[in-house]
Amino acid sequence: MMITTTVSLLTFFGILLIAALIMRPVFLTYVHSYEVRVRAPKPRESSAAAPRQSQLLNLCRLAGEFTLSILPALADAKTIRLLTMANYRTPEHLAILTGIKTMVAGSTILLGISAAASDPLYLLMVCPAAVAAWIVPNFFLATRIKKRQSRILSELPTIIDLLIVCAQAGLGLLSAIEKVSRECVDSCPILCEEFDHLLKDVKMFAKPVPHAMREMGERCGIDELTNLASALIAAEAKGSDISYPLKQQGEALRDRLKRKKEEEAGKVPVKMVPVIMTFVMPLILAPMLGPAVVTILQAIEPIIKNMK
Repeated sequence: MMITTTVSLLTFFGILLIAALIMRPVFLTYVHSYEVRVRAPKPRESSAAAPRQSQLLNLCRLAGEFTLSILPALADAKTIRLLTMANYRTPEHLAILTGIKTMVAGSTILLGISAAASDPLYLLMVCPAAVAAWIVPNFFLATRIKKRQSRILSELPTIIDLLIVCAQAGLGLLSAIEKVSRECVDSCPILCEEFDHLLKDVKMFAKPVPHAMREMGERCGIDELTNLASALIAAEAKGSDISYPLKQQGEALRDRLKRKKEEEAGKVPVKMVPVIMTFVMPLILAPMLGPAVVTILQAIEPIIKNMK
């Protein structure tokens, strides 16, 4: 009886733990929404200021700095641009990425050489495996860029609406950007951080507003943000009201996002075909064809015995 009770309790708590892990994203969403409503605004810190400190990252940074000192051509413009779009914008981030690539590729080469002791044919696979290991971190970087750009696109309509309100209230372009970046820290953190960067470029480094806005669009790597910057630059240059181009850009952006969601919804049935064929069809066919197969086998069994 004691063993049965213990097993029942362990099963119950195990099910609760699995349910909590499954529902964790939902709980975090509600917790974050509650924090946004009740917590006081906190000073912002740029996520690109410095990488996280850990022994492993420090080791990767040292390996990357050593590799870059030997091969400075590895810090090409394409890699720097990808790191910038992923919000990894310091030299330490470049060194860490290079160190990760170096350590992964070096480990692959060492494993290939150690395996070649038993079979020399493994030496032929060392170079392709090392090249593949060097490229693999770029896929994780591309995933980070895609997620960040998706978040920026989800924040952009809200930012455009607030800029329209500020423009209709009589604020200029920089004043509206400063006001929105100060008030939307919790709801739109990524774009507010980019707006802060833009304001620092204009006020501290005396960059022209058009140049700073183009740089903001290039940093994020999003065509919609680049189009918005171009429209605002054109309206500011003509001295016209910026609310009209903002309305046009907002409507175009929402229409584009709507069509994108419709395209994704149209692809769902195609994506469900392999799942249905793998998991659903066997469950449907087994009860339907199972008795018939058993009957056929029973009918064939005497014939097979007579043939033997």
